[in-house]
Amino acid sequence: MRDFLLNEALKRLAAEAATRFSTLVAGGDQIPFDVAEQAGPDSSFYRYLPLTARFVSEREGELRSLPAFGPAREAVEAAGMAAPYLEARGEAVPAEPGERAARMLTVFVASLWDGCTEFSLDRARLDKALAGLDAETGDADRAEVLIAPIVGLRMPPARLRLPHGGRIVCADAIEAPIEAMRSEGMGRAAWEPQFLALAEQDEGPGSAESALRQLRELISVMRLFKGGGVGLGPHAFAPTGEGRWRRVATGAPATRPGGYQLNEDEATRLADLASALEARPDPDGALAWAVGRFEMGCERDTALEGLSDHLLALRAVLDGYGPVGASLPMRAAALIADASLDRVEARQRIEQALELERSLINGAPAQGGAELASWVEEGVRRMLRDAALGELGTDLGAAADETLIATGLEAGDGAIVGTTSEWETPETGEAEVTVARERDEQRTRILEPIPAEDEIRITATNWLDEVEVGESTLEWPAVEADARGGVERRERIDTSRVRHLFPVPEDADWEVRELDYDHYRRAG
Repeated sequence: MRDFLLNEALKRLAAEAATRFSTLVAGGDQIPFDVAEQAGPDSSFYRYLPLTARFVSEREGELRSLPAFGPAREAVEAAGMAAPYLEARGEAVPAEPGERAARMLTVFVASLWDGCTEFSLDRARLDKALAGLDAETGDADRAEVLIAPIVGLRMPPARLRLPHGGRIVCADAIEAPIEAMRSEGMGRAAWEPQFLALAEQDEGPGSAESALRQLRELISVMRLFKGGGVGLGPHAFAPTGEGRWRRVATGAPATRPGGYQLNEDEATRLADLASALEARPDPDGALAWAVGRFEMGCERDTALEGLSDHLLALRAVLDGYGPVGASLPMRAAALIADASLDRVEARQRIEQALELERSLINGAPAQGGAELASWVEEGVRRMLRDAALGELGTDLGAAADETLIATGLEAGDGAIVGTTSEWETPETGEAEVTVARERDEQRTRILEPIPAEDEIRITATNWLDEVEVGESTLEWPAVEADARGGVERRERIDTSRVRHLFPVPEDADWEVRELDYDHYRRAG
């Protein structure tokens, strides 16, 4: 046992208990017996089984009166091992810590002589009991590895090596707890192999949680790699020695039905993807949120039920209009379209998916929506995978806009840049295309770099000379505002924020002489 003080306290209590119970038996107390059949198919003999553990439990008061009982109870309470020990034995767990430790001592001492006819203290038996106690109550953080069953996985290889010493192995290739070998809830038949995910643990507090995080990341990589029903089992297991395992809850939800099939080539590419993602920084910001929302959609029973999750993932990284004024369907189409589906068709499908989502919200039947939802899920999967690999940069909205600008594709209203072959229809005609081009030229002018302040020279004729003024005094609309401090807040027309709204011709040759009037002098 690793805890020296607890180890010594239990040994002293066992020695005093052996003396006390031997004295009780010598004084006439009887150890109860049970009758059992002798082993063997044709045997007609019976044998007597001493119920020594029951004898000790019935005399718990004698045990608690021993001088070594108090220090042993304090050592157990400090070690915090009473609750897991009692749970592993199927015993009730008292709420009060001191009573919980006392109950654990009674069960432990009773197990020392279970099946014995006398209370002699066998050192080898005591050492074995202490080792078993250490294993039953061992902390998962002290284990070298954490094992969790993978739900739904089927593949030909028996082993698959992953980054950070992680592995996927067939369950019959290693020693594993029976609970991890069961087919119930694992998405497989009882005769099909069960695969386990292994994550190596570091030393120190929190190592089990870190290993569990690695197992969750493995499932995330598998979902980004291809579609299918895959996930972790409800519990992971940490070996604590003596053939015993400490159970750790994974918190994984139920897995989508249908399983997750990998062939030899896909298994190799999955390992390569895991290695490539491991070399990249973890997603953050909107991308991290989108990946999490995408996984929520993959956990739904069907792709149709996960449609809103996947559309939310698109909105998280592509919502907004940017410099080209592209809508969400146009931006998504720029990144999702592939060789089998051009951008126009991809945009139309995204629009249909948004309309399908509105219909589902209103309770309308989703006729033919399963195929569309599956296409959206696959498109979002491909986009997020490319983003996680760094192929789309850190801003997916900007990447979509750059793609649209580079290909001459603008917003979803049919506007184009450079060519009309993709968008021109008999209904639009040349006039509408011309309007679209003029609108693009206007956007281009707005996006042009704003000249520096020292590059602007405004010259013009003094317009006051052109105004006939008699005896009256001009009324300035801004006089009252100036008196309230509006001059300081009013911007000059040639400031960097507004001057691009008033373009100055390059060949302008105007001059504005200094105007000699006082803004602050009021008549009367």
